[in-house]
Amino acid sequence: MEEQFKVEMKTRLRETKMLLHQKLGSAQTHLEAQQQNPLLRLEIQIKQLTNQLSSIDQKVSQEIEKKLQTLHSMLFASTDELKQWKDLLEKKLSTSQPTVEIGHLEEKLEQLEKSEKKMGEQLKAEIKNSLEATEILLEKKMGEQLKAEIKNSLGATEMLLDEKLGSVQTQIEARLQNPLSGLETQIKQLTNQLSATDEKVSQEIENKLQTLHSMLFASTDELKQWKDLLEKKLSTSQPTVEIGHLEEKLEQLEKSDTEKRFEAELKKLRTEIDWRRARNNAGDIILDAGTAHPNLSISGDKKNLKHEAQPQKVHQKPERFDSTVCVLGSERFSSGKHYWEVDVGSSTDWDLGVARKSIKRKGKLSLSPKEGFWALGVSGKDCWAKTDPWTRVLVQKKVKKIGVYLNYQDGQVTFFNVTDMSVLFTFNDCSFSGAVYPFFKNSHKETSMRICSIKED
Repeated sequence: MEEQFKVEMKTRLRETKMLLHQKLGSAQTHLEAQQQNPLLRLEIQIKQLTNQLSSIDQKVSQEIEKKLQTLHSMLFASTDELKQWKDLLEKKLSTSQPTVEIGHLEEKLEQLEKSEKKMGEQLKAEIKNSLEATEILLEKKMGEQLKAEIKNSLGATEMLLDEKLGSVQTQIEARLQNPLSGLETQIKQLTNQLSATDEKVSQEIENKLQTLHSMLFASTDELKQWKDLLEKKLSTSQPTVEIGHLEEKLEQLEKSDTEKRFEAELKKLRTEIDWRRARNNAGDIILDAGTAHPNLSISGDKKNLKHEAQPQKVHQKPERFDSTVCVLGSERFSSGKHYWEVDVGSSTDWDLGVARKSIKRKGKLSLSPKEGFWALGVSGKDCWAKTDPWTRVLVQKKVKKIGVYLNYQDGQVTFFNVTDMSVLFTFNDCSFSGAVYPFFKNSHKETSMRICSIKED
């Protein structure tokens, strides 16, 4: 039994050794092929090696299990079984010599296990080194390929940019050689179009104004002639254009720029009419020297006021202004309509309007309706209505003469620019609360202002 067991163990060990040699040779062959062409079948080889290692491990485990079972049977055998084992071994030993001693067999088995373990570790190390070399090779090849692709892409981009820059440079050079030719032609065309349009519009406005002027200022006989002529035209021929179409054209004309200009002319005419109506209420206004600031000198006719550089010797009175360089008119108004004009001369710092009798006379004045003043003035190049807060007034033409119009019943104070007969500003809903006086202020040293006589015009 012992001899048979040794033979079986020797045979199995030889088969195992041969199998390991075959597997190692196959693994070596696969490793060499992998090094020659590591990218072609790397995954397949790794999978095969893994399966082979698993198979070897499984077979070795089975052999060890069988040996352990045999040893276990011998350890836990009964006295009779051990006697049988002894007899069987003695019989085997008496009939033949074992080819291999048990100790030597165990030694070989241990060496084989160590060799198997060492070869497995060596195989794993070789696979790991092969994988690392393959990875480095892959990175190198991919890096070289990527660099080549980037270089090619940059080259193509550079060529495209050179082409675009060349085209742009050619266009710029062409424009620089003759940059104004097209622009001058366009400007000339636009200028001609604007001139033609302006001439056409001006002619149309002139025709309409002439027709309206003729109708506005026509006499009764002329109007009758217009009527008879129209009736004759309507009775002798059919109109070439329907009334509805004429009304549509008229509506379009009203919305056109021509109609806007005509409206502006009408507005200007109405303003002139308002100014002339206000001027019909002109009165003889004179200054009250007793209220004048010491730096104001009043002329003999009490129409002129001059801002002197030095104060004059005057009687101190409660009604005299002592800080603000101003003066009131002699006339008091508590009803009616009144108008006067003032030539501001070369002064660039003045105020004109009306003021209550109860206004403050001493100290610095604050001009506003709340303080009893309804005034308009100029400071430098700016014109202001002295509201609270002040309101900037746009002036179309330089102010030389100012017309002040007081409508006491309607609570209005209107200021006209006599130069173009335009309205500068109107205070509405004024709460006069008693009598008011004309107000004059001149803060520009060594300049004069004068109340104009309407008859002088």
